[in-house]
Amino acid sequence: ARQAHNLKVAGSNPVPAIIKVTPKRVTFLIYYPIFNNQGHIFQFSTLYYCYSPLMTNFLISTALCLLPLISVPTNTKLNDGPYIFVKDNGSFNVVQIKDGILETSNHKIDSEKLLLTTLIPSVPVIEIKSSDPKVEADYFELPNNLLALSDLEGNLQHLLHFLQKNKIIDNQSNWSWGQGHLVFNGDSVDRGDKVTELLWFIRKIKKQAKEAGGQVHFILGNHDIMIMSNDIRYTHNKYKIVSEMMDVPYYEMFGTKSVLGRWLRQQNSIVQIGPYIFVHAGYSPDLLKLNLTHTEINNQIRASIGPPSWPKRENLAASLAWHSKGPLWYRGYFDKHSKEYGPKPTKEEIESILKRHNAKAIIVGHTVTKDVGYLDSNKHLIGIDVHWDTIGEGEALLITSGKLTRLLYDGTSQPLANILTSN
Repeated sequence: ARQAHNLKVAGSNPVPAIIKVTPKRVTFLIYYPIFNNQGHIFQFSTLYYCYSPLMTNFLISTALCLLPLISVPTNTKLNDGPYIFVKDNGSFNVVQIKDGILETSNHKIDSEKLLLTTLIPSVPVIEIKSSDPKVEADYFELPNNLLALSDLEGNLQHLLHFLQKNKIIDNQSNWSWGQGHLVFNGDSVDRGDKVTELLWFIRKIKKQAKEAGGQVHFILGNHDIMIMSNDIRYTHNKYKIVSEMMDVPYYEMFGTKSVLGRWLRQQNSIVQIGPYIFVHAGYSPDLLKLNLTHTEINNQIRASIGPPSWPKRENLAASLAWHSKGPLWYRGYFDKHSKEYGPKPTKEEIESILKRHNAKAIIVGHTVTKDVGYLDSNKHLIGIDVHWDTIGEGEALLITSGKLTRLLYDGTSQPLANILTSN
């Protein structure tokens, strides 16, 4: 390993950790402190496959081929999960990784629900019910307080700080916003390294909000659909290691046999709250021509969740989840993307979409806007995709008694910005 990476090992010896042994290969991690070019020490881990060319009656160590697959800087041993799978007999298989060690357990529901302790500080206990989750409603009356944010991409810690600072949750990460509504407008997964924890957290406060008379809306984005359909190009390297340790393809962790997968499949891709339409990417004029209700759009997208990913998509009506003019991908509101996704809708086309659904504005994520604001000063189009991967830059759309502002990371609010879509 040292020779493969041309490393100078700092002090202690590398530490191997066997993950999995099969007749054909051994998979293991090597943790080792190394010097970088500036002489600083940091810890590094690499996942290796070790093959034996004869496979039998041959010591693997005599024919070791180190093939670096994934490199992940790390300062602590790996923790992830839980991943909970429903077995054919109705029991649950729980898998989690604690300090780099894979732990599994089986559980049965003796009454209406099962309570499982976790390693997640914001979700110390997960509640599992014997019945499957119900399909979510897609229209709600406008509450006095509504907060919408988008494209978290696994950045849980920044979200927790933001929600606590603005009194949406308390210091124990429990819902404290009463009858308010909180919208996650798509792409909660991929890129970041706290995807599992983030999904369990949203699932938890969704239940707590409903019990308090409020609502948490989880809207599906293109990346949410992608991981369920086995397109993992944007998945953090951590989850490739986790998948290898569990011997389960990543998409199956969110498949129809997983608790999180079943929950995700009951969420919507478009939700209307009073006069505001929330959709991850956008509502195109081509989508309007299909004359579909929100419920019909949501049902068709659920039905097209893979695997496989990227089915034939020449026809929008037959491929709402994957088509460039569909609600999970459309970027036609932005001048800089109008060549690929356009043409840019006219004022009349936007007005026709709003009239069709008795709405006055469409709120989108998907395309980074830096700030929450009106797209090209159009009060009918609002972009809310900001950088949640940089601490201090997260912000959200706040609607209080019909007044729209952008709520900042420090707890202050400002007027909505003007977003130039050509930039």
